[in-house]
Amino acid sequence: MDAYRLRLAQLALENLPFARHQTRTVLDIHAADGATTQYLQYFLPYSTVFGLTTGSPRRDLAACGQRYLATLPNGFQCDCVVAIVEPSQPIEATLEAIRGVDARWELILVPWQTAQAVDWQSLGYQAHNEITEEPDDGVIVVAVRDREAQARADAPPRVLIAPPVRQKPAILQHFLDGLQRLDTTGLEVAYLFVDNNDDAHASQMLRAFAGQAGAPVHRLRVPVAEPYQRTETDHHWTESLIWRLAAIKDGILHAALQHGYDYAFLVDSDLVLHPQTLRRMVGCGRDILSQVFWTVWSHDKPPLPNVWYADHYNLYRVRRKQSLARDEQVRRTEAFLSGLAFYAGVYRVSGLGACTLIARRAIEAGVNFSELRGCLLRGEDRHLCLRAEALGFRLFADATLPPLHLYRESELPRVEAYWKLVDAGVQGAELNRAMFELLLGRTLQVV
Repeated sequence: MDAYRLRLAQLALENLPFARHQTRTVLDIHAADGATTQYLQYFLPYSTVFGLTTGSPRRDLAACGQRYLATLPNGFQCDCVVAIVEPSQPIEATLEAIRGVDARWELILVPWQTAQAVDWQSLGYQAHNEITEEPDDGVIVVAVRDREAQARADAPPRVLIAPPVRQKPAILQHFLDGLQRLDTTGLEVAYLFVDNNDDAHASQMLRAFAGQAGAPVHRLRVPVAEPYQRTETDHHWTESLIWRLAAIKDGILHAALQHGYDYAFLVDSDLVLHPQTLRRMVGCGRDILSQVFWTVWSHDKPPLPNVWYADHYNLYRVRRKQSLARDEQVRRTEAFLSGLAFYAGVYRVSGLGACTLIARRAIEAGVNFSELRGCLLRGEDRHLCLRAEALGFRLFADATLPPLHLYRESELPRVEAYWKLVDAGVQGAELNRAMFELLLGRTLQVV
């Protein structure tokens, strides 16, 4: 159990509500033998970490400035309470113990099954899912609460729905149908289509949408400057196409700022969105959030997501310079994909794109798609993600309402089955399972 607890302590460090260089007081409220307290203290050199232990701490732990307590003294105060909950511990007792501590922040790490007993959002927590380096740990829920957080303004959030569009008309029609079905209750929305089409009919479809939408629609025509080749097996992105698209997307972010929007929603025009997508994403309250969708990139591969853990497209946790056997890579990848698909919810990731909501706060801080000099990773989304993390904005992905990705025209017959699932109220893990069946060409039976 020590190794398990230390892996959760690593997640605690990654999700601290303050920067590691700050001077803070931290309470490790379930310190057990003291190892997690020592671990946290080592990586928080200017802070003091107290560990509440049930017995004597291990004697072999190096002294890094951590302190151990058998009981909390009267009037004890700290900046942050960290609770690492083991599978056998009742969550109600942990929450009660945390409530008794005078602290600004609460950071709780708890197994997914145990966490299901709590309505985290109603208690004021922001909760998301994580996967450790060890797949056998299962999905871990990380819940954070700031007791000093300000209540949201009553005004409806303003969202600029802004797809850059260079699309085949048959696919574009289903994308626009999805936009028409979006539930924007409680939101103030407008559309900005950056029309980069090389098909006149596709441009006409955008003009027609403007006359049908129940919200303001703006269309900005950007001339086509280079061919964009798409086949049944591949979309051919040249470097020049990528960085021209990055500039187009940055123009969208600038427009959202200039016109006072709270969010910019950048979405690819080959997606069929679930009607509740936008309300769900705004409701998650994250600065940068993508909706997970699944794509069969080649017919001999399983469906894969538009989010990832590291580098170009790593789908598993790995440490720097750590070499994993192929079997272990597969095991960790399967744990990540299974988590996304079958334990639906919000996950923290390191890469995302194609269906992304970006808050004004992040745009004002400088989050954008422009090329990072010296970074050889390909694709404007990867450069946005690196810049966001460097600026202190964490990346999240929601796997609750996956859209249908029409990567190739031969997938158009799947649209009818997708809408049947949506109309039947299927969501979360059940919808992800059904999407796998749909993408793999199996028969769907919706009751």
